[in-house]
Amino acid sequence: MHERHRFWQRALRLLSLGIPREASSALFGNDHSLQQEMWLRSLQKEKQHIINWHDRLTDIPFVIIDMETTGFSPEQGDEILAMAAVKTVGGAVTDMYMTLVKPEKPIPQHISALTGIEAKDVVFAPPLAEALRTFVPFIATGVLVGYHIGHDLAFLRHALWRHYRQKWSGRFLDLQPMMTLIGHSCPTFDDALACYGIRCPRRHTADGDVEAMVKLWAILLGELHELGIETLHDLYAALSRH
Repeated sequence: MHERHRFWQRALRLLSLGIPREASSALFGNDHSLQQEMWLRSLQKEKQHIINWHDRLTDIPFVIIDMETTGFSPEQGDEILAMAAVKTVGGAVTDMYMTLVKPEKPIPQHISALTGIEAKDVVFAPPLAEALRTFVPFIATGVLVGYHIGHDLAFLRHALWRHYRQKWSGRFLDLQPMMTLIGHSCPTFDDALACYGIRCPRRHTADGDVEAMVKLWAILLGELHELGIETLHDLYAALSRH
């Protein structure tokens, strides 16, 4: 039992560091069900202890995420095609993640036209269940940030439940109501980018949109400071009043 305990400690440690999926597969072999449940539960618990409500916003790790999908409803069979995330502290980038995802069904032509992702691009991409094994550890150590992040969270929650019977309950922030808080009416991400003159040459690509969001987030941190919003508690409280 002691040997088994040490094995799990080592496995969870490696997964929390975001080891490559090939190494992860070699570590766990072919039977993943118990391992997957254990590391997902461990990451969820670990994440809750890292973030303190009264930490300054400039000291908290925020993970900016974006997904490209084949539609708007995972419950109706729409799928994730790409996932990107960037870790930031104080608006500065500390780490990056991006992966294409091999869908179970053909990519609709209009989605390929929008995202640039075609069937040939995902031939060697990992399936979603496998991609989650590196994506989840990467995003689990910070507060998630996105524009209309409810879309991304819906797909993340659906995927975790479908593949691992796990729920995602981490903290998150939506940039759209934050724009309203600061005083800008920006219903869409494009509106927000235009408001600050931020260029996004690779719009509707997961990593391209995240790159633009990083610039937007850095600006918003400064504007929140000017409003006297210094901590995560301050920000949630301010957002709750709007």
